[in-house]
Amino acid sequence: MLAMLLALMVSAGSLSGIFTTLEGEAEGRGGNINLTTGSLFLTNGGIVNAGTFSRGDGGSITIDARDRILIDGISTTGFASGVFSAVNPTAVGNGGNINLTTDSLFLNRGGISSSSLGQGKAGDININSGSTTLNNQGFIAAATNSGDGGNINLTVDDLLLLRHGSGISTTAGTAQSGGDGGNINIDSRFIVAIPQENSDITANAFTGTGGKVEINSQGIFGIESRTKLTEKSDITASSEQGVSGVININAPDTSSIQNSFTELPPVIDTNALIANSCISRGTKRQENSFTITGSGALTTNRPGLLVSIYTTGEVRGVETTSSPWKKGDPIIEPTGLYRLNNGQLLLSQECSN
Repeated sequence: MLAMLLALMVSAGSLSGIFTTLEGEAEGRGGNINLTTGSLFLTNGGIVNAGTFSRGDGGSITIDARDRILIDGISTTGFASGVFSAVNPTAVGNGGNINLTTDSLFLNRGGISSSSLGQGKAGDININSGSTTLNNQGFIAAATNSGDGGNINLTVDDLLLLRHGSGISTTAGTAQSGGDGGNINIDSRFIVAIPQENSDITANAFTGTGGKVEINSQGIFGIESRTKLTEKSDITASSEQGVSGVININAPDTSSIQNSFTELPPVIDTNALIANSCISRGTKRQENSFTITGSGALTTNRPGLLVSIYTTGEVRGVETTSSPWKKGDPIIEPTGLYRLNNGQLLLSQECSN
């Protein structure tokens, strides 16, 4: 199947999608799917699927979406949206490869999967993107029941972001049988996860050897290499009964940067602010002297001498005779982030002269 479109949306329904399958008594390789489009939206259970139920390898899927690929949500029957290449349980064969190229890839409660639930190896997943986000258990996965896990090759120009239990994984031997874990190769400028959200990168096996994880990045934040999975965000290459895999990470040590996050000055208490407040930016005033000679004297509080009641770095209200701000009134947007004398940070505007 070959299609060239400006944009493609597949949504709403457990059977909504683009399919190619090998079924019944048929033997051979399943058909391929090739899509070229500006944007691809798979939502509410919409899928692109190349599978086999017979004897033969699954077909490959190639998608070139110039602007973005959005995979979001599940169907009313509980099926996730996604791009899938699958060898079904009664079939014999290898999973087909999945190749994606796009500027922006966003996976939310759905994902990309190559699997062999019968006998055979999972296909490889190759992704090239400007940025990639996995959110709310979004996934990129290659899994097998008994054969070797497929490989995942992910090249991201800017940011790879994993949030809320998302994962990138290769798994082999889910039926407690043989098969080595597939390899994961990630080349991304930055990789970011939240430690407490349990988003993982794993190349695991059950009885075979764990896969290899190779990561090249200019900065990895919030996710760490560990020997086994924890409740935090982990990078693992393990085997339950076999030999653990290898993890190679080529990235600067960012631990000092992450540790310094807790030392940032506190943001000012918003309860201390009032509507229409502003920042009075003070300047260093030149010190002068005034000398009195003779026996006369001056009062310490001379008429006409003005002393500012505002000090540098304080938040002061703008004097107004109007009623307090209420919903529907214009909102004065801040002009910048200001640091007060006590180190607190405040998003506000400068007072006008």
